[in-house]
Amino acid sequence: MKNYVIAISIFLLGICIVIGSWMISRGLKTEVSAKQAVQHQLLTQSELVEYLGLSKEEIQKLTELSNGDGSYTSELPHIKIGYEFYYPKSAIDKWLLNVQVTTIPN
Repeated sequence: MKNYVIAISIFLLGICIVIGSWMISRGLKTEVSAKQAVQHQLLTQSELVEYLGLSKEEIQKLTELSNGDGSYTSELPHIKIGYEFYYPKSAIDKWLLNVQVTTIPN
């Protein structure tokens, strides 16, 4: 009788370990998926270079186009904080869908 109790206890312990491991692995997968879902809304210039596949110089030319009177316009939607430019990803995506023909001056 004592051998059966020990055998049943070991069996139940094994089941508890398997269920606990399964629960922990599901919790870790959920945490990793939640972190991957968070994306930056603002891209730096180097991130935009990678995102669009353009060179840094081409991005700079599209960001600040001289009007000839000392003022600048921009093809790319951006935010300037200090000396750094940040590009809203959603606005860049809309710009890509709506852009006609853009010539980058040399």
